[in-house]
Amino acid sequence: MMPQRAGFSLVEILVSVFVFAAAGIIASTLLNASLTARDINRQSAERAEMTDRARMLMREDFGQLASRPARLPDGRSGGFTFRGSNAGLTDLRHSARDVVLLAFTRAGRPNPGQVHPRGSLQYVEYVRDGDRLIRRSWSYPDRVFETPAQEFVLLEDFAELEVEFLNLNSWVGEMASGRGPGAASALPRAVRLATQQADGTALEFVLLTPEFPS
Repeated sequence: MMPQRAGFSLVEILVSVFVFAAAGIIASTLLNASLTARDINRQSAERAEMTDRARMLMREDFGQLASRPARLPDGRSGGFTFRGSNAGLTDLRHSARDVVLLAFTRAGRPNPGQVHPRGSLQYVEYVRDGDRLIRRSWSYPDRVFETPAQEFVLLEDFAELEVEFLNLNSWVGEMASGRGPGAASALPRAVRLATQQADGTALEFVLLTPEFPS
């Protein structure tokens, strides 16, 4: 007689393969869930960080508005110290995609040691470019066409954006301050920006200016 050899039956092999396959499926599912949660948390953290940066920078911008008109790049006097429109300032549009919502001069730009040949005033525009709100700034309030601009993305991935201005005791969708035609003598008391993000999240910023009564 031939000696009987020890081994696994076909049923035992099939059961072990099934167990290992089930364990692999469970492990891959847990790994995918963990990676998805990590991506969601990272996106949420990045969105919160962007929102905090935008809030801080906008608070600085509107909290230091200056009643100082900026000259146009061609040298003409603009006459306005502040301009804003929910529909956009068409005469300030730089390209077909740009919608300039706000244009103003602000103070308080640091220049440690007076290293750069400039003061503390700065000309700033808030521009909507598709689903992004861009802060475009120039180092000098009286710029020329060749003066370089710096851009910073304040907000992005929004479906709707609304801008309003507190003129005395009323919120309006368009306002101008300064010596230009139809302009108010004072700056707005506050600026309100509200967005509806693509994921359904609603954001609202109410930013006080130096005109707000203390």
